[in-house]
Amino acid sequence: MTCALGIDVGSTNVKTALVDDTGQVIASAERRLTTARDGDVAEQDPAILWQSVVEAIKEVTTNNPIAAASVEAIVCASQYSSIVAVDSDGALLTELITYMDRRGTDQCFAIWGEHPTAVDLWLDRHGIPPIGSGLSLAHILHIRDDQPQAYARTAAFLEPMDLVNLRLTGRVAATQGTMFASQLCDNRILHTTDYDSELLRMAGIDESKLPPLIKPSDAVGTLLPEIADALGLPSNAIVFAGVNDSQAAGVATGVTDPKRAAIIIGTTSVVLQSIDERRPTDLDHDILSMPSALDDYLVWAENGLSGKSLEHVLDSFIFANDALGNHSSPDNFTGLESALAETAPGSNGVLFLPWLGGSLSPDSNPSMRGGFLNLSLDTTRLDLVRAAIEGLAYNIRWLIGSVESYSGRPIKSLVFGGGAARSAQWAQILADVLGTSVTTLTNPEFTTARGAGMLALLRVGTVSASELLAMEPTAATFQPNQSHRAIYDKMFEQFVVAFAQTKPIFEALNT
Repeated sequence: MTCALGIDVGSTNVKTALVDDTGQVIASAERRLTTARDGDVAEQDPAILWQSVVEAIKEVTTNNPIAAASVEAIVCASQYSSIVAVDSDGALLTELITYMDRRGTDQCFAIWGEHPTAVDLWLDRHGIPPIGSGLSLAHILHIRDDQPQAYARTAAFLEPMDLVNLRLTGRVAATQGTMFASQLCDNRILHTTDYDSELLRMAGIDESKLPPLIKPSDAVGTLLPEIADALGLPSNAIVFAGVNDSQAAGVATGVTDPKRAAIIIGTTSVVLQSIDERRPTDLDHDILSMPSALDDYLVWAENGLSGKSLEHVLDSFIFANDALGNHSSPDNFTGLESALAETAPGSNGVLFLPWLGGSLSPDSNPSMRGGFLNLSLDTTRLDLVRAAIEGLAYNIRWLIGSVESYSGRPIKSLVFGGGAARSAQWAQILADVLGTSVTTLTNPEFTTARGAGMLALLRVGTVSASELLAMEPTAATFQPNQSHRAIYDKMFEQFVVAFAQTKPIFEALNT
């Protein structure tokens, strides 16, 4: 048996998965991560991040020594648009500035003023104009201007997956995909290993401070001997180029099949499809195509906070521990299935607006916020919980049409991954609201880690690209219940109206 190790460094958890040569997850582990937030600042401690990776790997290798001894390849996937600076010895110079951090936005807009052609050039070559708002280019510019001592010592700005690979192998390397949010590559060229000189010039970034680019199929190196010993892995295990979490999820959900699309719901929700060639960014709906980890492009549309919104409702309203009393629960998700089963479609008329951190695709507006509409004296806690999940489903339905228009491929079925896919009731609500079949994966919370492990098997030659599709372990398929169609059509129509009608209110309150 040949095994691979997939690593997923998310924004809230580190997850590891031992994947065998049939694509099955035979062992997994996770560790919680925390983010320090203060206004525009949203940072994580990269030293704790690495220690969490070490602990999660050691858990699966210690408990599964025979499988661990057969690991031949490793791929790390991670959140992206999160940057940390390291010096020439690999020492940390800054905190990990995450995708929720808004510093550097002013510097990005300054590029527009200095270079009138910047927006068109970035759209043509990269796909996203220099707008800041949490992208890594803004973070790099923030460090350059606001942390000049750190910038002067910086040898490389690294995304989390590339930091992990540096710790595993001692080598600094990145790819076009891992550095996507740095906005410094010409994405018209698939798997380029060069930064774009014109984008570098306009941004004012010193290329010597960026990690060298390799191809996604390239090896970074073998494990450092001391790291292999500490992790319980073979010293000849090959660490391949990292990928961003969207690329890994695309592999795990099999969206290379043109009949499939995927919805990944974790902290946020993302819709993924595959297309053969890069297409211009749909600025009206914030939909773009990025290089995939294979030989095509991913249609990528982020719907905004999703699982995080439900978590906030449960933590802050349903199971709160505050001056009104201690209503906390050891696991706020334990009763979710029964709560959904006991409530009727439409949530007793309650409509949830899910934009707790601003809206993204298909209508991006940072001033938008969330809320419950149409509460009455008949509204219960269970109605609020179901309304939260239905509101997240309406938001995805609102996005799906724009994704289909962009890709030119109607979505006949969806593969549902991420932590939310553990809920059969949530999957059924998605099927009912979207009017399409929804297939869940086994171990869905490890979708990204498993995708990384599958990529590792591909890179080392254990499986072929065509075999990846056959290695998708599905748990169940949910068909839409047509008797729920009328109520969901009515609620969805008012959901879209609610966005337009509340927008001026939220803009007045939050601008």
